[in-house]
Amino acid sequence: MSARTDIVSRYAVSLAPFAMGVLGVLLLAVPFRFFSAIVPTPIIPLAVIFFWMIYDPEKLPASSVFLIGLFQDFLTGGIIGLWSTIYLVVQFVVLTQRSYFLGRDLLVVLMGFCVVAVGAALMDWLVMSLMSGYLLPIVPILIQIVATVCFYPVLGASFKTIRRRVLVEV
Repeated sequence: MSARTDIVSRYAVSLAPFAMGVLGVLLLAVPFRFFSAIVPTPIIPLAVIFFWMIYDPEKLPASSVFLIGLFQDFLTGGIIGLWSTIYLVVQFVVLTQRSYFLGRDLLVVLMGFCVVAVGAALMDWLVMSLMSGYLLPIVPILIQIVATVCFYPVLGASFKTIRRRVLVEV
């Protein structure tokens, strides 16, 4: 492999987690819904950030997490900086608990993701309620969090395969 190809390969590998986060935001913003909108779209970027903070945090720095959140705010029409802040808080919380999650069963990691997802949803709900001046209904975002948590094992397995086959083997 030439030096140029090696540089391009390493650059592409370093961008993979960020690209997954951006793709997750795009899927979140696309106007299609699962099962005729009965099941809301999972918050895929949250799963991306949670996974990479546990298994390979240097591949997804805070600047990338901030940009993913900012991109989500712009695409979904939310308060600019809200999801950036939520994702940075998630990044901090998961990084501080990273040693606990490493080597644990999927159920333990899933429970940790559940706690983080509920916390992120409550932060979003609280800020949106404060900005609107009244308490918004909490049930829709809780249903979205349930969908996100239920979908995490599929996402986590996919991310683990990508990490093992693409990022580690390069």
